[in-house]
Parts: sequence; structure tokens; C-alpha cells
Amino acid sequence: MKSRKKQILWSVVFLALVGFTLFTIVNQNESFSFYGFLEYVSKASWKWILLAFVCMLGFIIFEGLAIVVLANAFGYRKKAKRGLFYAAPDIYFSALTPSATGGQPASAFFMMKDKIPGAVTTIILLINLTLYTTSIIVIGIVCFLAGPGMLAKFGTLSKLMIIIGFCFQFILLAVFVLLVYKEKIVMKIANFGMRILYKMHLVRDIEKRQKHLKEVEQQYKECAKAIKDNKKSIFIAFLCNFMQRISQILVSVCVFIAVEGSITRAMDAFVAQGFVVLGSNSVPIPGAVGAADYLFIDGFGSFIQDPVSIELLSRGISFYICIIICGIVTLAAYMSESLKGMKRKKKC
Repeated sequence: MKSRKKQILWSVVFLALVGFTLFTIVNQNESFSFYGFLEYVSKASWKWILLAFVCMLGFIIFEGLAIVVLANAFGYRKKAKRGLFYAAPDIYFSALTPSATGGQPASAFFMMKDKIPGAVTTIILLINLTLYTTSIIVIGIVCFLAGPGMLAKFGTLSKLMIIIGFCFQFILLAVFVLLVYKEKIVMKIANFGMRILYKMHLVRDIEKRQKHLKEVEQQYKECAKAIKDNKKSIFIAFLCNFMQRISQILVSVCVFIAVEGSITRAMDAFVAQGFVVLGSNSVPIPGAVGAADYLFIDGFGSFIQDPVSIELLSRGISFYICIIICGIVTLAAYMSESLKGMKRKKKC
């Protein structure tokens, strides 16, 4: 009941953020009008818009493939199409909750329904999250190397967000590596910090927390073993995560070409969107609503005349339509599981 109330609360917060963001974007551009936007869209090259939709679907499909590859590596053979039931809930609930905290539990629910043990599910999702983070770092490095001039065109606040985003992702990856390969050192530091907080009366029930810490340590030990024993599958899953991020960025590139008709500047659009992803990914706001929009308009505004219209079209495809599709798939998956449960009860 408490979980459902939280979901409803964050859904309301998300919708409020979306409404406020759209209102702000539209009202800041005095020349913007709804009919003007429709005319703008109607003049776009529809083959590139269609390709943008394909890339958006790729964002969902590649995550599902990554999870299936990792599940198969652990001996739980799943069909590629089943990955959609793992990826869609993750993407949908990640968009609705701050720092994407609701995504993995939702994905884990369906994985465990498919008889993948909870411990294995945790390790799979932990590895996948790390590969997701690694792919963002790799793309960030590519953007920094390929487009340092593009970074300079962003405003001061945007530059700060991009740098913080890169550092945050790098720290996450570093912590994961330490937990996997030097878990004893990290756990000793965590245990020491916990005892200090307990003496300061900032932490209660320290025995329970220390027990949980031991469980976490065991999970990372198993994670290290899984990485060592499944290097080929880990690499394939990384490629899937990398292609997932590329797919998301290419939505904006395709929309840019569709409305501007300039393939020669596609790399500028790719680098600009790469920086948008890097700067918005670590913002603790549901779906990075507002942050991603601000970064997009700031970055793309340096080389196109109407960044607001292209932002609304690009973000509409890559984010809003994407989460609607993921919401429908999640609902279908939930209904499918409910029907299976009812059938099992009747048999009993």
C-alpha cells in the first residue's frame, strides 16, 4: 500500500514537472505558437522522423537484450522478446522516480516471476547498471574528444552540469570496481563510518545494518565471480548498453536532420545531445525533466535557429512517447502475470 502511494505521488510530481517545463519552454519563446509548431513538424522529412522512432524503440530493445544476455550467462535461458518485459518497467518507473530509483525493483519483479532467483536478479541488474554507467562514460569521453568546441558553446550552468554528470558517473563506476575487487577495504570503511554515526546517535539498530552490509559484501563477491566467469557475455551486454545510449542520442540526430536537412552537421548534433545526456543523467529529478530540456535548448541553440521546436519534437519522441510505450508494455506484462496467477489458483 505504501509503495503504491509513493508511485501515485511521484506520478503526480512527474506530471507537474512536465507541465511546468512545457509551460516555461513555450512562454520563454515569444515567437512560438502551437500552429507554428505543427507547420514546423509538417515540413520535416518523414523518413528521418520514422528513423527517429526506430532509434527510440532501439533504446528499449537494447536494454532488454542486455538483461537477457546476462540472464542466459547465469543459466536462465530467456527469449530475446522476453527482455521487453524486463526493460519496459525499468525505463517507465525510472522516468517517474527521482534518480531512477524505481526502475530496477520493477524490472526485478518480472525477472523473479520468470523464476530467476532474487540473488541472481540483483547481480544481473547490478552488472547491467554498471555497464550502463560505463557506456555513458565512454560516450562522454568520445564527445569531449570529438567536440571540445561544442562544449564551449554551452552556457556556464550547462558546462557545470555536464562536468558534474561526468564526474558522478565516473565515481559510481569507481565505487563499483572497488566493491567488486576490493570489497573488504570498502566494507571496513563503511563499517567504521557506521559505528561513528551510531555513537553520534544518528544511526539506530546498528546490528541490523551491519548484517545488511555483510549481505551486500556477499553480493559483490558473487558479482566479481560472475564477471570473471562470463567475460564474453559481459562484453556483449556492454555493447547492448552502449547501443542503447547511442540509440537515444540518434533520436535527436535524426530529428535534427529531418527539420534542418543538414547531414553534414549531424556530428555536431550527436556531440551536443551526448553532452545533454551526460549533464542530465545525474540530476535527481524524475526523468531529468527540466534539466534535459534546458541543456538541449542551450546546446542546440548555438547552431540552429529554432531550438525550442526541435527540442519539443525530439524530446517528445525519445522520452514522452517512449515512456508511454513502456507504460503500455508494463501494463500488458502485469496483466499477463495476473492472468497466470489466476489460472494457477483455479488449478489448485
